[in-house]
Amino acid sequence: MNKKILLCAALAFLLAACGQDQPDRPLRSDYIKVYEASPDKLLNDIQVPFEGVTDGQIHVLSNVDLQWKYLIDPDEPDQEWFTIKSVEETEPGHIVVTYDAKSLLPLNSLGRRAGKLSFSCPEASFGKFMTVRQGYSRRFMEDFTDEPGSVLTITGKQTYTTQEYPVLNADYYDYISFNVWAESYNEFPSRNITLDVTVSGGKFHATGLTTYRINVPLGTGPDKDNLKYLLVMGNGERMSAKTTFTFSTENDNQVYVHIDNFAAYLVTEAEMLELYEDEDFIEDEEPDWE
Repeated sequence: MNKKILLCAALAFLLAACGQDQPDRPLRSDYIKVYEASPDKLLNDIQVPFEGVTDGQIHVLSNVDLQWKYLIDPDEPDQEWFTIKSVEETEPGHIVVTYDAKSLLPLNSLGRRAGKLSFSCPEASFGKFMTVRQGYSRRFMEDFTDEPGSVLTITGKQTYTTQEYPVLNADYYDYISFNVWAESYNEFPSRNITLDVTVSGGKFHATGLTTYRINVPLGTGPDKDNLKYLLVMGNGERMSAKTTFTFSTENDNQVYVHIDNFAAYLVTEAEMLELYEDEDFIEDEEPDWE
């Protein structure tokens, strides 16, 4: 009987010990902090302005010895747009990195470049990646089908609505871009081939309307000549939680409209001001991004 009591007591002790919270692991003391002008405003990435930078700088604070690498985006054709000019330790644990970046023009293009800075201390198995970006940040994109190389095709009086996307905030704008072209079995269509694009939770900047009509060219594929991009904005209020874009046609049944490479890019209000200061833009003219 005493053995049973001792056994039960031992089991109860083990269960109680297992139920206790395990002590937290000690936090790592190594750190890498990056800022541009003030250590109170740390950076998660480097956003290079459209006009480029000469002698741009970031400050790196760390208590470990760092190795440096700049990694090029493998899809980026311009390999030399961002160059590190110097890496100087101004005082122990404080490194100043000076860099140059080429301009990305015109401002209303959808050009985008990206790379990564790598800071690492292999001896401590410690490091940090920092993305370097120039151009508009892509918010989302949609592949209309799961099959590689396939495109969205609508004909006659058909409609297609994209998946739901994050909210369009009143303080921000979006460029939407896509390739659109048409083919027809009728050599001379009876009327212009058109595509209507409708946004829920916003409106088109050029017209103030929720639907924008595009004249679609006859073409052979998603090349630069049939790239369309439109500026979308909020209506001055908080939008609904989701945004969709609808493509619709009212063409002959022998006309097929193809859409590919749909994407949206975030445009800040500051970038909008730069767009409007473009010397090619004259009030009452249609903006040249349409």
